[in-house]
Amino acid sequence: MTNLIEIRRHRIVIAKLNSMERKTGSHFTLVKLPNNEVTTIELNEEILTKALIKIFEAMVYNSNKRMEAERHISDHYSACMGNKLNKLSPLGMEFMNAVIANLAEQAFEHQGVSNGN
Repeated sequence: MTNLIEIRRHRIVIAKLNSMERKTGSHFTLVKLPNNEVTTIELNEEILTKALIKIFEAMVYNSNKRMEAERHISDHYSACMGNKLNKLSPLGMEFMNAVIANLAEQAFEHQGVSNGN
């Protein structure tokens, strides 16, 4: 099941990056920070993969038994892909945007801690 999760995770990441490339010509995106500022961040395959593992998958593993968690993660990743395997479904777009927003929020909070705020 782990290999299936890795394959589906990889497809979602590539689909999101391709979507960004089609829309903006780059891997930059605007995100709204907790203090209501808007900032631009650059994403890549490694950043999105780590975000999915640390933000989404860790939460699912922490709240379910391993087999249930793996099934939930795999099924969710599958639902995030559209009928065409190279494009995200509306659920997938919403999910990945939420992951990116969460990632930006965590980076903002970490920066505040690092700066002594």
